[in-house]
Amino acid sequence: MQRFLGLCAAFLMLCFAPLGHADAQPGLAVAVNVRHVAKDLWRVDYRFAQPVTALKLYSIGEFRKREWKVLTPGMGMASGPDFDVMASKGKPFKAASVQIRTFDGWSPKEYVSFARFGDGGTAVYLGHLQGEVDQGKKTLSMRTDFTLSGLAQENVIAPPPNRLAPGGRRGYAYFGPAQAVLAGAAKVLFDPGTPQWLRETILDVGAKTSGYYEKAYQRQLKDELLIMVSVGNLESPGFSMKGGAIQGAGQVSYRLEGKQVQLDHPKLREYASKTVAHEMAHIWQLAISRGGIGDEQAQWIHEGGAEAMALDALLQTGAWSEETALAYRAKQAATCEKLGGAVDTFDGIYACGLVRFDKLGVGIVPLWRSMMEATETTGAAYSRQMIDTIVSAK
Repeated sequence: MQRFLGLCAAFLMLCFAPLGHADAQPGLAVAVNVRHVAKDLWRVDYRFAQPVTALKLYSIGEFRKREWKVLTPGMGMASGPDFDVMASKGKPFKAASVQIRTFDGWSPKEYVSFARFGDGGTAVYLGHLQGEVDQGKKTLSMRTDFTLSGLAQENVIAPPPNRLAPGGRRGYAYFGPAQAVLAGAAKVLFDPGTPQWLRETILDVGAKTSGYYEKAYQRQLKDELLIMVSVGNLESPGFSMKGGAIQGAGQVSYRLEGKQVQLDHPKLREYASKTVAHEMAHIWQLAISRGGIGDEQAQWIHEGGAEAMALDALLQTGAWSEETALAYRAKQAATCEKLGGAVDTFDGIYACGLVRFDKLGVGIVPLWRSMMEATETTGAAYSRQMIDTIVSAK
């Protein structure tokens, strides 16, 4: 039985950091040195511009409990439902060091912390090394500057900086023997195990949808774009292609799994094409100078909007037929009906998000183009109020 997990929370959703009072405060400069010290061993050193009383990292399931070891004397880590907190018994500190082992697990609704490549390389998600700091009762976001170093003879590829939030959330850094290659305006790093049909699909659909988005939304790509494709777990049944665009960080990552990865089948090409078009839609949603992505309550706007943008692009570029697009819309509408139209579940964010956009009676291109203009003009995030205002004026 084929299984396609294109809509996987760990990868497809934009990366949303929990919002709180820290966002209203200026960030604190933090230098983070990530060193690959042995095959599955990493050392991370934090240096804070000012003394802090706690380093707070958003909880990632069992990851830090199992694989992190605090190296700084007198310092420990306590894990909670929202944060893993490093502290020194309430005493201020300006440095902290940890040892991390490569983690092959995965927590639902999160990016994988490490992605192994078939060439022996590893991609490390830097976003899981970032968070907030406390200075007594005051909480500040981390304005992070990364330094990366690999093993001897190891190539290190850093993710692009976060353009919308300087010093903010970063994507995957690669440590291994491979080099990224240029594909138009993007840099692409393919796992050597990526089959030819998937290489072709990712590059072809990526180029065509990017060209279409640029013309349709009248905007050039603002980010340096790095695309990473890793392959693993080929013994599992079926076919899985998970993809994720990292908010403001100019990166798309794909993970291919399953026995049927090597199978070149029209249906699998359709699935792969849809994933690529969806992720490139996210990149274009952020082709703005300010504003853009809102909080978790607006996920249906970002994901439903990316679905609508992707379907339009797939049709206009000929990657999908009208019949295929209609069948997909019908399937998502049926899912949404079962959910009662709610967007408070993972499936609802995508299925009912798409249905909501389809019911507006306004084409996705003029609508989202107006949203881009509105968010850039005002600095306000994409929101239902913004959509309603635009629709009522058309």
